[in-house]
Amino acid sequence: MDFISPLFLFLFLPVFLLFYLISRQSVRLPLILAASVVFLSAGQLTAIWWLGGILIAGYLLGHAISWGKNSSDGNLWLMVGIGINLFILACFKLMLAYGPIGLAWVYIPEALAAPISSLAVPLGLSYVTFQMISYLVDIARGGVQAEKNFVRLAIYILFFPKIVSGPLVRYKPFSELLDQITPSIDKIIAGFRRLMIGFIKRTLIANQLALVVNAAFNLPTPNFGPGFAWLALIAYTLQLFFDFAGYTDMAIGLGLMVGMRLPENFNYPYIAQSISDFWRRWHMTLTGWFREYVFYPLERHRFQRAGQQINIVLVFLLTGLWHGFNPTFIVWGLMHGIMLALESAGFGRWLKNLWQPLRHLYTLAIISAGWVIFRSSSLAFAFGFFRRLAGNSSGLTPLPFSQTAPLPFIEPSFILALIAGVFFCLPLSDVWQRFRAGFEARKPMLFFAFQPLEDVLLVTLFILGLAALLSGTFAPNIYAKF
Repeated sequence: MDFISPLFLFLFLPVFLLFYLISRQSVRLPLILAASVVFLSAGQLTAIWWLGGILIAGYLLGHAISWGKNSSDGNLWLMVGIGINLFILACFKLMLAYGPIGLAWVYIPEALAAPISSLAVPLGLSYVTFQMISYLVDIARGGVQAEKNFVRLAIYILFFPKIVSGPLVRYKPFSELLDQITPSIDKIIAGFRRLMIGFIKRTLIANQLALVVNAAFNLPTPNFGPGFAWLALIAYTLQLFFDFAGYTDMAIGLGLMVGMRLPENFNYPYIAQSISDFWRRWHMTLTGWFREYVFYPLERHRFQRAGQQINIVLVFLLTGLWHGFNPTFIVWGLMHGIMLALESAGFGRWLKNLWQPLRHLYTLAIISAGWVIFRSSSLAFAFGFFRRLAGNSSGLTPLPFSQTAPLPFIEPSFILALIAGVFFCLPLSDVWQRFRAGFEARKPMLFFAFQPLEDVLLVTLFILGLAALLSGTFAPNIYAKF
């Protein structure tokens, strides 16, 4: 079940909120868990069994680690817990990338590999396994106590606003949020506003851009001219951001409705001045997870020469593998890792002395080149795409419109979405909020003019987004497949 689907918006969410708000505080946590199970069951029933198994194993292993914390048994159980989660994740990633052959690489018998390879990857598996690993590691470090209340741990793992595409949250701050659940009218209204913003980003920008992106990148080869190659690249750069950031907005909005404040995941990444700056702004909770649970432990045992740079490359190799075991994701991760290693080795200090527009141009060039590799079906397609971007028009063969639709025709809705995407990549909402706050500080009554105007605009765009969704092709959340 996707957040932008009518089933979620007009059935699941209203029914859940109705029961949630009229319920006593003592039954709200079980109600959140029940809603999360229903959400998963409606989206993918098999995910319940896989994620439920990870949850039960994590609950038991957490207590085993806690009991053996002062002995070697604790470390042994921690390794078992990490190993189980990584093994499950690796099996599904290999299966997704290579089918039964991939499972043979982890020594799963051929008789079992075929039926396993027919299974769908459980929704939210990457996020669930990483959050379970962080929970077990934090117990071993002494940062948290093993959770005795199974319902609380289950909500941490299965909480429906964040399970599919994050944001990633560590157990201690999430547990503190559970202790402070206080739904209110103000939070519900703020949550609805944030949810509508995310819905608008996904339906009116990301989904409209997807029409051209999919038409270009889903071809067997980049059989289009340089102009369309650049158009597809710009469209994908914006589509990926607005789809993922829009999902995060909706997740944060849903959390507010429940009475919880989930962490932010994006901070205008396309205004970054370096690749290091980009990763401080893009998918911030994933970056924070790798920094805390991979980079810092590696740094304690770094090599004497270029140790930090090697560790950075290793971290981003793992970041690529987290997205998938395809060669494209691996090369994309290595590319970012190498650039970050160069910046940390001294290039970053030189970069800071460059003219700001040049720094921005450098950053966008690296990011965009990475997105070509990230989105391509193969490295061969990516290299062919780069040739098109460089102006190479050789080898083009005319294809019927049925195979290239909507190319070569560009609809006005796509152009509007492209302009809006470029426009709203900039921190204009922050500028507006400061402008509005300044006026309201001098004349508080202006709140009753500004807020209704904002709300009318949001509702109008939400209705337009709903119309676009119902009249077009449904586009699922991109990061759900990771």
